Amino acid sequence: MRTPHQSPIRGSQQGFTLIELLVVITIIGVLAGMLMPALSNAKAKTKRTQCLGNVRQIQMALQMYADDFDDRLPPRNYEAGAVWGDRLETYYSDRKVLRCPVDKRKVENSYLLNGFVDFFVFNLFDGNWDEFFGEYKTGGFSGIKLTSIPEPAQTITVGEKKADSDNDTYMDIWPPEYGSDHLAEVAHGKHRSANNERAGGSNYSFADGSARFLKFGATFSPKNLWAVTEQFRNAPLPEL
Repeated sequence: MRTPHQSPIRGSQQGFTLIELLVVITIIGVLAGMLMPALSNAKAKTKRTQCLGNVRQIQMALQMYADDFDDRLPPRNYEAGAVWGDRLETYYSDRKVLRCPVDKRKVENSYLLNGFVDFFVFNLFDGNWDEFFGEYKTGGFSGIKLTSIPEPAQTITVGEKKADSDNDTYMDIWPPEYGSDHLAEVAHGKHRSANNERAGGSNYSFADGSARFLKFGATFSPKNLWAVTEQFRNAPLPEL
């Protein structure tokens, strides 16, 4: 029985007001905005790590190949159209290792093998480019021996190439009078930071068997780490 001073019992649960809902939605939006860059960076770092793993596997394949072929890397004679990716296939087994997960469009090979052109020119032809190209176009060469590389820990064997570079599989250094310079095909910032190529870097393996990430331009300055001879390691390079 209700006394005169008792009021009717009302429900203990009440709905949110429109303002309260808007405040909650705003807070969720701010938190999501703060979280998205972190998630994006984590995803990019994962892809960079996966790509570095690919480079390591290719380097291991190169070393196993060299163990089987008198310490030499794959030859440059294009026998039956074969390039290094074909010759190494029995050592890495899965061709997916040739594709960096950062490449959004379908590409067959995301990497460049050092062609060591400067070594052949100066060690086989005494710097005579005409003789070199005559042999290059008709017969080709045996691969360079790993033990012939004077600074293995500072000489690149494999590096990343630009996503729109479909045809090149070797990084060859040509003088301007002999055509395109593959130095321009190297991707110096394949793994970007804050969507800025110059703030990023790329993955590389080296003749000593190591593999590591280097910041934009570090393979060209202060020395060209793709070259073997001092003439080319210290030569002027194209603008990045």
